[in-house]
Amino acid sequence: MKTDQLLNQILPILHSVKEDAKKLQQILDFLLEEIYEEPDETIVIPEKHRELVRRIAENIDCGLVCFVNPDTFEMEDVPRMMVEDPHEYKMLTGVSGKDLNLHHKKWKKCITVEPPESSESFGIMESFIGEVDDKNLTKRLINALSNRRPFANFKGLVESSKYREQWFAFKQRRLEESVWETLINEDFPSSQDD
Repeated sequence: MKTDQLLNQILPILHSVKEDAKKLQQILDFLLEEIYEEPDETIVIPEKHRELVRRIAENIDCGLVCFVNPDTFEMEDVPRMMVEDPHEYKMLTGVSGKDLNLHHKKWKKCITVEPPESSESFGIMESFIGEVDDKNLTKRLINALSNRRPFANFKGLVESSKYREQWFAFKQRRLEESVWETLINEDFPSSQDD
């Protein structure tokens, strides 16, 4: 039987017991014990690539676009604005790509790692809230993300709390995982390639 057909048989059963908390709890318990498997979200970055991945994560956190040569593991980073609008960047700073003597355009292969989008950064902040065991701070952080200027308000709250260092480590780990996924998706050599 196809998955759509199975789902069409399961949903009416669930719907029929939607008002019965005891039966719903039994179904939930069964699913958690017998069916559901916790997704393996552990991302392991091979030792030989950790330093490169760490540097890229730090740079993209600062708004830099990183270019990586998968053959030599060489890296160059460029301000995002220089990549998106080189003319405007030169007008504002007086600096062009030629002034920086960049080599990534000459590489045979090049992987581009962009800074996180706002939605990705927001997701990292939301995930971190689950790490905070102070209920008062948790409420304040949730409120900060729900109101105007969520990034500035979250940063102000978390960086003035006892969770400051935990936040930096959490964000760095998530950025490193994202960088590694980007590299692997672009056929970056993994630890098996030696």
